[in-house]
Amino acid sequence: MNSILKIIYLLCLVFGGHGKIPNEVGLYNESEDNVIMLDSQTLGPTLTQRHENKLVQFLNSFCGDCQRFAPVFKTISRDLYQWRSILRIYAVDCAQERNVEICREFNIRQTPTLRYFSSDLMGKPHGLGIDIPSQDPKTIISALSDFVAENKYDLPGQPNFEPLNSNETAMSVFENRDQAFLALVFQPKDSQIGRETLLGLLRFKELAVRIVDNLQLFSNFGVEPSSGNQTVVIIDQKGHSQYLPTREKTSEAYIEALEIFLKQFNYKPLEPLPAPSISNYSEFLDQQKLAIIGQVLMQPQKIYRADLEQAIDKLLHIELPKTLIFEGEKLTALQNFIRALSHLNPLNKNGKLLFINLDKALGIMEKISGAQFVELVDSLEKPLQKIFKGKRYVGCVSSRPLLRGFTCSLWSLFHFLTVEAAKSPEQFPPGTVLVAIHGFVKNFFGCSDCSNHFQEMAKRRRMDLVKTHEEEILWLWGAHNEVNERLAGDTTEDPQFPKIQFPRPESCPSCGKNNNEWNSEELVKYLRHLYDRENLSFYGLPTSQGYD
Repeated sequence: MNSILKIIYLLCLVFGGHGKIPNEVGLYNESEDNVIMLDSQTLGPTLTQRHENKLVQFLNSFCGDCQRFAPVFKTISRDLYQWRSILRIYAVDCAQERNVEICREFNIRQTPTLRYFSSDLMGKPHGLGIDIPSQDPKTIISALSDFVAENKYDLPGQPNFEPLNSNETAMSVFENRDQAFLALVFQPKDSQIGRETLLGLLRFKELAVRIVDNLQLFSNFGVEPSSGNQTVVIIDQKGHSQYLPTREKTSEAYIEALEIFLKQFNYKPLEPLPAPSISNYSEFLDQQKLAIIGQVLMQPQKIYRADLEQAIDKLLHIELPKTLIFEGEKLTALQNFIRALSHLNPLNKNGKLLFINLDKALGIMEKISGAQFVELVDSLEKPLQKIFKGKRYVGCVSSRPLLRGFTCSLWSLFHFLTVEAAKSPEQFPPGTVLVAIHGFVKNFFGCSDCSNHFQEMAKRRRMDLVKTHEEEILWLWGAHNEVNERLAGDTTEDPQFPKIQFPRPESCPSCGKNNNEWNSEELVKYLRHLYDRENLSFYGLPTSQGYD
């Protein structure tokens, strides 16, 4: 390992451990979930550590699909705690700006993404890992079983997955091992019963399990080969051996029989992880956040500049830079989106200048890497005074960790853009902004589940048939309400801000349904007023100065 990386890695362990900043809210807790958070500084050194394999989940903490997968992944990782001698489990949050570079390097374009890294990477390039394209626990564990069984392990207490060979004896298999007992398990052709038994008993450090694919080899250990009725042999360090009766020929029955045998000697399995704690949101809801929630819940509804700033800040510095290469469709999507922002953004003078210059620079390019995009933005932004002043979500505040926030602010930004575009019909023909939004969501949005749903809606709701700016505003409103209806009651719903049909009757009485139909004319008036630049609230920003 590079000496500088070693120092960085050790400092990270000492001053906050791996890739999680103290007090930072995340989807996983190492002490309860058996998942260690890593970041751009700690992932590389961790992958090149020898002896254990690694399972890494790349996620976006704002992504609903990642949040829904979290309980499943926690169950898997807790179950695999018994594999700790050969497998460690990690996660990297690609929604954090410090992880943009590593997520780009690993080409993470959808989340959650599961990657497996072998233990034999010491001194080798780690590559991009092996994808496990599933969220099904059985499929994930089956894939991991295949992967970990391919490796050779050389630390005391680690397993040996290779079938017993004819030269091995009790003396040779116990050499350099401190286990009290050895179990030999017959594994017929096209079966994995021996491997499954071995993995199921890793939690007992006093037992080594070896796979036998030839019943005749039992004679090397002092027992007469059977016809197949007796398939498990137990041997102690003195070479005493015996067949172990089992209720049936399954890995579950073998594990059960061996557990009962070990407990006769008061051998206990690996101490399990503590039970998950009950979530306590009192620390999350500080006085400032409670004050913001109180403000936001007041009528009439408002749109906040702080949220629009947060959305633009994060997509410019986190979402877009995670792309490996902008070319072809991706470059066109980038150019369209930046062009819309350059003319329609709600930022201050310096913010507008940044996007005007960025639009000009990108307009003449045929290809640009994600790393080059970061350098370009940095070079254009540095000479300007601070642009992004918002530090908290306001209208998109949440009452629980990791809810609303970025995704909510994106919807606010998208609505704002459709309303602003209607003021410049010659510069932005109807549908132009929707095409830019669609290109961003399809090519750059980190939540793959959200992206897929939006693309499906665009086809089904015939986004391509939008002919007027009023239709453009209403199309996005209708799509947003469809998403709210789909997610109502979902685990990603904030109880303080339920997913309802928008707008509320009290917000726009004249928008209400007549014969189950919304009043389109009144809706357009309401949306134009709500998202108008002149009506944006400065609440939550340090100053209202400098936005002219």
